[in-house]
Amino acid sequence: MHTKNPLVNRLLRVVELLSAAGGVLSGVTFTLMTLLILAEILMRTFFGQSTLNASEYSGYTLAAMIYLGLGFSFRQGAHIRITFLRERLKGWALHLMEITCALAGSVLCVLSTAFMWEMVSTSYQRGATAYTVSETPLWIPQSIVLIGLIILTMQVLAYLLFLIARGPGAVESRTVNI
Repeated sequence: MHTKNPLVNRLLRVVELLSAAGGVLSGVTFTLMTLLILAEILMRTFFGQSTLNASEYSGYTLAAMIYLGLGFSFRQGAHIRITFLRERLKGWALHLMEITCALAGSVLCVLSTAFMWEMVSTSYQRGATAYTVSETPLWIPQSIVLIGLIILTMQVLAYLLFLIARGPGAVESRTVNI
């Protein structure tokens, strides 16, 4: 994404870097989840024992992998889009539809992030823990989901800013990357 405004370009670049960092962290959590499951399988197979928390932590890492990768996936255009109307519009009509969709997505992302913030805060204040052997404080995995939502929200808002700053040519100039 590139506009004629250097300040907007700098902001877009920062958000792009955060999204890329989220994508890398998503990959790291996938690796950790795989290693954890492999350790559980090996321990059960060869030693007849369990880590006792592999299923819990693999669930947390799965959520982390998904949410940390959302912003990067959006940036790459990897989210599912219904394009039957988009393919038929051009110029200002396409631009306005894209702005409307980005605005609606921004509202949903901001609301989701706000509600997740409330959930993390409540879990932290109440000292809520998982009903498992490890009794993991719930605010920890919830915070990772919150970070992923923040990155996604910033990426969707950056896309909205790009659409507004660039004008109708923004949608046509876009290839795979947003």
